[in-house]
Amino acid sequence: MKKSEFDLIARLLKSKEPVISAVRMVIFDGVANADAARQLGVTPQAVHRSTKRFQALHNEICVAFKRTLA
Repeated sequence: MKKSEFDLIARLLKSKEPVISAVRMVIFDGVANADAARQLGVTPQAVHRSTKRFQALHNEICVAFKRTLA
């Protein structure tokens, strides 16, 4: 996932800070969910759920565009 794609997905999901920053840390920096959550003062469950939602939407968009372009 590119950072521009991440930003678009954050807008589409209507995600809010600090969860956006936590998910960014998990996806781009390889930080564990629990560590990102602790650093930003959110629950590990919120980070885990949001990370899964970001990844799922990214995958869905990739599949849709591959089918459209094929």
